[in-house]
Amino acid sequence: KDLALELAALGARGARVVSQGRAQYFALHASSGHLVTAERIDREQLCESESECVLRCELIVEGEMKAYAVEVEITDINDNTPVFGESQKELSISETTVTGTRFPLPMSHDPDVGVNSLQSYALSGDEHFSLSVQAGADGEKYPELVLAKALDREEAAFHELLLRASDGGEPARTGTARIRVAVLDANDNAPAFSQAVYTVRVPEDVPVSSTLLSVTATDPDDGTNGEVMYSFRKLTNAVTKFFLLESNTGEIKLLKNLDFEERNSYELEVQARDGGGLFDTAKVSIS
Repeated sequence: KDLALELAALGARGARVVSQGRAQYFALHASSGHLVTAERIDREQLCESESECVLRCELIVEGEMKAYAVEVEITDINDNTPVFGESQKELSISETTVTGTRFPLPMSHDPDVGVNSLQSYALSGDEHFSLSVQAGADGEKYPELVLAKALDREEAAFHELLLRASDGGEPARTGTARIRVAVLDANDNAPAFSQAVYTVRVPEDVPVSSTLLSVTATDPDDGTNGEVMYSFRKLTNAVTKFFLLESNTGEIKLLKNLDFEERNSYELEVQARDGGGLFDTAKVSIS
């Protein structure tokens, strides 16, 4: 009806629906003329975090040698719960740390979009800590632990906290991460990356397991306070699928074949943390 075609003529002229690619998400219901779903459609799998998700197909009427273009917008439902890259996080904080000092907390990822995506963080625990959420230039929310009251290792050697991430669905979905703070002695220097931004260009056919680049941070402290460990600051599906960061060396290696036509650049954020809990961050741009 929408295409001004006669229902009775569709069967006689041989009409069918064809989608791009291997997956055929839609079909033509011959008796009613309705466009119907032929497979389960997962918006997050098809479009990841894109604000608009549109699938395109064609109705081909073989008898007339005509093709009619059809666009189907896939709208989001709240079918994903915010998930932390780390469900448990251990922090080591010196008892001499001044109040107001901030420490990065695990970030949560919700592949839904709009109001169904991640909306807020909340922290429960004790009076020594509070939560601050920073908004990045990319619109992401970055949770940070703020020392609100001076620590005393003799009074309490550990503090147990619970970080919650909630989306805006109805009802809202909530993910949690446990934060365990160990109170230690002083650490004077934080790690420092050799540069704030690392940039590298690689061909799309670079072999899997290749080292794309290495990040380097130094810490002049001795012992564990000078030992630097590397990690990704923000864990997304693209990061965990394609890249491995060696925690001891800072080497970033390729886990899966790249495809320029699928995606031509990646922006990563890495963190260098020493044994005393101090850290530095740097950005990595892979083209």
